[in-house]
Amino acid sequence: MAFIADAFTAGQTLTAASMEALRGNANAGHNVFTNEAARDAAITAPTEGTMAYLTAPTVPAATGNTTAVPTGVSTIYNGSVWVCTTEVAANSPTDGTTTSGSYVTTLTGDGTAIAATLVTGTTALISLGAEVSNNANAVFTHLSFSVSGATTIAASDENGVGMNHTANYWQVVSRVFVITGLTAGTNTFTLAYRVQSNTGTYSKRWLAAKGVA
Repeated sequence: MAFIADAFTAGQTLTAASMEALRGNANAGHNVFTNEAARDAAITAPTEGTMAYLTAPTVPAATGNTTAVPTGVSTIYNGSVWVCTTEVAANSPTDGTTTSGSYVTTLTGDGTAIAATLVTGTTALISLGAEVSNNANAVFTHLSFSVSGATTIAASDENGVGMNHTANYWQVVSRVFVITGLTAGTNTFTLAYRVQSNTGTYSKRWLAAKGVA
């Protein structure tokens, strides 16, 4: 679908193609393009709040045993960058363990990192969770995430969730929150794991992220 990027001028002839493009854009509610390159070629001077739908974007990606990369995504220009406002997610049903006291992004039994990559502004909405247990009583088992790409943020207890209860007792832990202070651009969010002591086991892990314009 064509995008009418320039303002019309007095006395200008409106062609049938121009009118069809305007009608199509109005009906769609968004400007629709194949990918980021096509959008950027058509909208060379976007204004804050301009929206565009991409039917085959190139940037969103996810890694994991099961991934959810949308076929198409909605983007909005926030004044400095096109932000992906469609959720990108990854998960794994495979059990994995760790004895690490510092955060790691892969587990024994499942060496695939669970991660989502997308373009964000300085803020993103993150959802993460898992079923967790520990083979010892009264020690914490933690789930968090790190950020890489345009932004570098190490996994931390403050940006995660943990549990402390009876040995070998399974519990679902999850958290949904907004993270700020990102560098605008392509960012990758990766699940991370650590234990206070002994062996932590993680199952049915998931992570999802989307930009907040």
